[in-house]
Amino acid sequence: MLKEKIEQYAKSLGFDLIGFTDIGTDKKTLDFYKSWLKKKYQGNMAYLEKTTPRKNLSKILEKAKTVISLGMNYYYEQKPLKKGFGRVARYAYGRDYHKIIGKKLKELEAFIKTLSPNVETKSYVDTGPILERSFAEKSGLGTVGKNTCLITKEFGSWVFLAEIITTLEIENEKKLKNSKEKTKSPKLEFSVCGTCTRCIDNCPTKAIISPGIIDARKCISYLTIENKKQIPKKFHDAIRETGRVYGCDICQEVCPHNCRAKEHDHKELREPALAGEALDLKKILSLKTDSEFLNLFAGSPIMRAKRKGLQRNAKILENKTST
Repeated sequence: MLKEKIEQYAKSLGFDLIGFTDIGTDKKTLDFYKSWLKKKYQGNMAYLEKTTPRKNLSKILEKAKTVISLGMNYYYEQKPLKKGFGRVARYAYGRDYHKIIGKKLKELEAFIKTLSPNVETKSYVDTGPILERSFAEKSGLGTVGKNTCLITKEFGSWVFLAEIITTLEIENEKKLKNSKEKTKSPKLEFSVCGTCTRCIDNCPTKAIISPGIIDARKCISYLTIENKKQIPKKFHDAIRETGRVYGCDICQEVCPHNCRAKEHDHKELREPALAGEALDLKKILSLKTDSEFLNLFAGSPIMRAKRKGLQRNAKILENKTST
């Protein structure tokens, strides 16, 4: 009953998917991750280098027993890109999803504590040292594909992921039916993909160097958002050809599993449309101050790139020298 009540309340808050699993981290997955870090594929994202809490979630929350994994559909159909505009990744359409989902997580945590007053919780949405896709997979939300995205039966890969670590013990009956499943590492087998390599073949910068391995330093999302330096000229043509001014969805757009994508009905993800699906390049380049930038994008994921980063990207699309 406790599990069902949490599921029902999570759905009432707008979460589309929910699963439960123990806090154990799969060793193969962790070793795979450490190998990725060792090769410096994370670029300048130093925050990804914290492996101790990822190995042992009790370092995050003492006496933790369960990870509640949650998913929220964010897909919408984009119109053809107009001349003079740059494409924005779907996740950045409106207000920052970290804040939207973070608020829902706090509400869910408060609800859990009404069911069990002494329970402790810790929540994250893309912000904590936890292998979230691994736990989402382990809890039954979906399976990680060759493009490293979690692919769900209901929504394909167009889902925001979040999790609550808790001292409450909630078993996942689906996994308990077959104890052998606990030792499998489907994340490394990419069974959901079969022989398909569309994401690898269609990545314009060849950032997916092999199944499940992305060299972030080549990824358009990384280059246009996380990277604070000048974008190497060898990637300029790919950015221009794809029209991406902020982020990139190509490895998801070509995935056959995403034929099941459904338009989301989460009003809070649509309104206000701070960035929308595309940005006017001339308007971006006309911004003279950080204050002007802030007035346009306060509360938007676009803030991550900062004015200089967004204008750097726009200049590449405009085929101008980036300075």
